[in-house]
Amino acid sequence: MQNQQALGIDWIALAHVHHGLRKDSADRDEAFVKELARQLNVPLFIRHLDGEALKASGSIEENARKARYKALFEIAALSNCRAEAILTAHHANDQAETLLMRLRRGTSLKGLSGIRLFRSDGVYRPFLSVPRSEIEEYAAKHHLSWREDETNSDKAFERNFIRHAILPQIEAQNENAVNQLCFIAQLGAHVYKKILCQIERELEPQIVPPSLWPFPAEIAPYEHIVALHDSAWENLSQKSEKGAAELLRIWLQTLGFEFPASVDFKANFANRDKSLIFEKSRHILWFCRSLRDSKAHNLYLFEKKRAPLGDWRFRLDGDVYAPPSGRARPLKKWFEDNGVPAFVRDSLPVFSDGKQILQIYGVPPRIKETYE
Repeated sequence: MQNQQALGIDWIALAHVHHGLRKDSADRDEAFVKELARQLNVPLFIRHLDGEALKASGSIEENARKARYKALFEIAALSNCRAEAILTAHHANDQAETLLMRLRRGTSLKGLSGIRLFRSDGVYRPFLSVPRSEIEEYAAKHHLSWREDETNSDKAFERNFIRHAILPQIEAQNENAVNQLCFIAQLGAHVYKKILCQIERELEPQIVPPSLWPFPAEIAPYEHIVALHDSAWENLSQKSEKGAAELLRIWLQTLGFEFPASVDFKANFANRDKSLIFEKSRHILWFCRSLRDSKAHNLYLFEKKRAPLGDWRFRLDGDVYAPPSGRARPLKKWFEDNGVPAFVRDSLPVFSDGKQILQIYGVPPRIKETYE
């Protein structure tokens, strides 16, 4: 608070998240923060989470982290808050522990960049380069007290095991280990940023805009879709046959597509996981995520287009399509020949007379094959 004016901070508040996992001690933590806010004369915002829900499935640590940030963003968006940034107290030891955790599990280039000092969503970690020991020395010198999360000593949690069992052994052999691990993370972040800029220059010009898709974008069953000309993949493979998949994965991560390292883009270029898919259709590579709850179009929207010859519906086995200029052939074959990807075919409304398809919504009779 003493440096608020010097740092150009107009307004500051405290935010505390009670995870509901440690009833008594967590209540004391909350009381401590309330008293601190009173002493500093700053606004305080508190959120209580459902501890049982956090323990229901998956990693408690990961569930708590996601729920905590969600709560902080909700607080920041309140009309009586409207915070421009969220500051957290991550320090250099947290960075070192994170890097060791990722190395222990196996990590990518992005993982080597460690915890980010700035995040694009407004999260900032001002103490990330400061070791815990220096923070404790400062607190002792200025007679500041703090609370310790009692679960921090439980080695059953991976981070605590790293903190209490592995990192001390490394520091016993190299007292500067924390700083060196932080330097590796900084170097990784710098290299990752440079590589990402190069990948973007290489791939973004190869993105196929929705106006050139072989189907109307509004009927797609996924909320987020990226269409990439396959020459982009070919160019990456020629420059780095072994690294092409990792480079593509890095680029997709920036667009919100978290494909795990186990995904091999070279194997037939097809993944049928309903929540996260990729496939190749003709000369376009399709990447999709966030499956919509229902088809984008309800058929009743097409009632006004009804004609005595048939009805609007979705495709069925055995459908045959005869475009105005062309011979009749199975609808599935027509989709394949015209580059309509498999993931969208069941969402395309068709107008039919029995098995005879008379019209396909939004798809011209003959698609101009721009990417031949």
